[in-house]
Amino acid sequence: MTELAERTPPTITRLPWSAEEFTRLMRELAVSEVPRLFALVEEYGEGEDARVAGYGLAYADRVDVNSVEGDFQLNSESAERARTLFEISSRSTGVSRVHVVWLDETTTAAHQG
Repeated sequence: MTELAERTPPTITRLPWSAEEFTRLMRELAVSEVPRLFALVEEYGEGEDARVAGYGLAYADRVDVNSVEGDFQLNSESAERARTLFEISSRSTGVSRVHVVWLDETTTAAHQG
């Protein structure tokens, strides 16, 4: 046997999983890394009125938020930080507070700022 042949790894002729197992594996991976969906809701007065100002995706290391009008995008370190920035920018329009409302099935209560 030549030196090159000795260093070449053997060719794998069979994958370690079936197509169905690989599909299940990809789904498990995607589900384990899915971002959490939340809304930023502006409150007017003391519970007098409200409107959704933006929607965001919370990843493990950051959040991305888009305004409902589509004219404002925000990248931040957390949903709470994004809420603070939306609240500061909307004070001049009569908004009293901005709330983070989590929209996934695992969280039933809204997180308020």
